[in-house]
This record gives sequence, structure tokens and C-alpha cells, in this order.
Amino acid sequence: MKSRFLLILLMSLSLLSALTPTPTGDIIPISVSLTGFVENPGVYQMTPVNRLSDLLLLNKTTTLERIEKTQVLREKSVEVPKPAELLSPPTPEKEKEEIITLENNQGLRRIRITRAGKIETYDLLKFYRLGDISQNPLLKDGDVVFVPAIKDFISIGGGINLPGELEFVEGDKLGTIIELSLGFTFDADISKVQLYRYKENRIDYDVLNYDLKANPAFWDLPLKADDRILISCDAEIRTRQRIKIYGQVKNPGEYVIDANTTLYDVLQQAGGLTKRGDIKSMVYYNENINADPDPFLEMLMQRTMSDMTPLEYSYLRNNLMQLKGKYSIDPVKMMNSEGKEANPYLLDGDCIYIPEKIDMVWVSGQVKNPGMVPWVEGNGWNYYIQAAGGYTNNRKMGKGRIIRANSGNWVKPGKNVVIRAGDTVFVPAQTDRSMWTDVKDIVTLTSSVVTIILGIRTFTRD
Repeated sequence: MKSRFLLILLMSLSLLSALTPTPTGDIIPISVSLTGFVENPGVYQMTPVNRLSDLLLLNKTTTLERIEKTQVLREKSVEVPKPAELLSPPTPEKEKEEIITLENNQGLRRIRITRAGKIETYDLLKFYRLGDISQNPLLKDGDVVFVPAIKDFISIGGGINLPGELEFVEGDKLGTIIELSLGFTFDADISKVQLYRYKENRIDYDVLNYDLKANPAFWDLPLKADDRILISCDAEIRTRQRIKIYGQVKNPGEYVIDANTTLYDVLQQAGGLTKRGDIKSMVYYNENINADPDPFLEMLMQRTMSDMTPLEYSYLRNNLMQLKGKYSIDPVKMMNSEGKEANPYLLDGDCIYIPEKIDMVWVSGQVKNPGMVPWVEGNGWNYYIQAAGGYTNNRKMGKGRIIRANSGNWVKPGKNVVIRAGDTVFVPAQTDRSMWTDVKDIVTLTSSVVTIILGIRTFTRD
């Protein structure tokens, strides 16, 4: 009886021990062999809870660690390199690039696992991109994992979320590649799918057109190696055109517009102008046009003034003074007519700036007290010059200019020229010239004239 009790007790303890979970630190490791197109083939110690993706990640981590150790050893080494090594010294960066190339050409869609004499093939890319856990199996002791190199490619582009080249596997269908590329973009036109298929000479190709919208059966269209798939995009689908309005408006910021949105509409959406807003000096331009390069202007900027014609120099000056992409409208007329006149439709990239109303005129250059002078409606050039203390002795006679605030144009002063708030009154200085230069120019001109006169007399005598 006693021996039977002890036997039952031992069996109970054995069963209880078997049912008790093993601590993580006591998990028995398993050995898995990794071969094929990998950087570090060999036997790896894994656990029964590791999957195929863990093995490849461990291989990559081991490779990077090895490179880092190699780099440290090279930095500590004081060995004199051989002449041949000086010509093409190995660098860790180069080794990393080679590993990346190796990794990018791994045939993840045809990984083979040999287990107990039986071979199973897995498409690990479906796990990475689609979350298909069946293609990422748990590892077992004694597994031999073979990673092949990519043999055939297929490419997809256009209205697809992840365009590029994919490994082609026999039996792939159009829908499979679209799924692995994470589906269509929002502007994809699935009624216009083009398939470029090479002929037998692998030089010429046919262009095949498919309408997935009208005929969903084409999702099961069988593909071939080297096929090129192009998904057309419709630029009119969900296009979002944006404009910016800032400065003295109540609600500045970025606004979405459509083809029928006008300048007046956006000003109303922005809550209108603040009390300090100056509609007369509004700046309205397109930043896309402003950013476009001007090859002719850039060429002129590389040349000296002596190499330019008067017309080229004038073009250079005007373009440097004026804002490229600026629209020419009358904002006061637009506001007074409540958008019925001078109210253009907005375009993508338009920018509207409402400056603060400052009833001042900036007087600069050769005046005794340059600075801001209060604007007085109707007063002209001489008023602002006198308000700034009058001219200095170094001013250049007759070369003063009015610079318009809203356009940047340079205007010659006159009796009928109105100075507006925000304008700049500019008085240039005399240009320093050497007396010897003036004398030399006069002598050269005189000798030329004398030579011409003597030549004419000699010709008439003959």
C-alpha cells in the first residue's frame, strides 16, 4: 500500500512538472542552418518560438556587427598598407553597400526549408507586406533554410503605392503583384492598365491594354518574367489646389480652392482685412511661377555690364527690381465692386499678402536726414526732399527716382507724378571718377576726330 502511494505521488509530481511552463531563460535552443544567397551562411542557435523572419534578421544583425568590429580593428591598426591596397583601400561603407545589394537581391519569395527530408517553399515577402503569417513559419531543430538569389524580375509603376521591381515567381497573376505593391494610389485609373511584354528576342515588346474596372477577370491575368506594368493616373481625381493668404487679414493661412474660387472669395473666407490692412498695397503673385528658373536672366547675371547690350542691361535691372509671377490687378476696384470687377480666378500656388497700412514715405540716399516722412496726399517730390533736410552736396543732379511700393518700378519725378504712401524717394550719389580718366577720354576722342578730318581732306584733294 505504501509503495503504491509513493508511485502515485511520483507520477503526480512528474505530470505537474510537465504542465508547468518553462521559464524563458530555460528554453532549450535549437540549431537551424542558413545557406544560399546570404552574407553569413552557417548554423544559428535559435528558439522554438522564432520564425523564419527572425533568422534573416539575426543574419543581418550579425553581419553589421562584424563590419563594426572590422572598422574598429582597422582604426586601431598601424600596419603600413601595401601599394596595391592604397589604390583601392577597402572601406566599411563599401562593404555595407555590398551587403545592401546582396540583401536587395535575395529571393524572399522562394525560400526553401528542408525539414525531415521534406522541402517546403515560402513567400516571405507576403508576410512582410501583407502580414500573411502562414508564409513565416516557426523554426524547428535541424531545419535547413535556403535563400536563393532573385532569378526573374517584374516591375510595376504609375498609380501604385509601392512602385518598383519585384521578384517574379511562376504562377504570379496581375492581382498578386498589385497586392504586393500595396494597392492603387487615390488617383489611379484602373480602367487604363498597360502591360509591356517582351517578345522572344527580348528586345521588342507588345503593349497590352486592360480595363480592370469594366472586366475584373483581368485580376487573374497570368504574368511572365520581365513584364512591365503601368497603372495610369487621372490628374483630375481629388486634386487639391492650395493658396496662401497672410498679412493683415483676420484669418491668415492656407486655403483649398477649386476652379471657380476668386480672389474676393478667399478674402471673405479669411474674414476680410483687419483695420490695419492696406488693400492698395496688396501683393498678389504665384509662387510656382516665381520659383521657375529664368535661364536668360541667370546667364546675364554671370556677365559684366560691359558685355551687355543696353537692352540686356535694362532687362536685367527690371527683373531684379520686380517680383516675378506678380499679377496686375486693381485691388481697390475689386473691393469697391464687391468682387464684380478686377476679381480673377485663383490658381494653385497663388499667394496673397496684405501689408500693414503705413502712411509714410521712405526718403533715402543723398539727403541730410534720410528716413520715414509722413505721407501727405497731393504733395510731390520737393516736399519730401525738404522734409528730409534737403539735398547733400554729393547728390547726382537729375537722377533721383521714385520707387513704387506695390510694383518696384523706378519712376522719374515730375510735376504730374503722384507720390503714394509706402513709396521710396531715392537720391543717388555722384559717381567718383578719376580726373586722369576724363582727360584721357577727351584726348582719345579729339585725336580720333582729327584723324577723321585729315582723312577726309586727303580724300577730297585726290
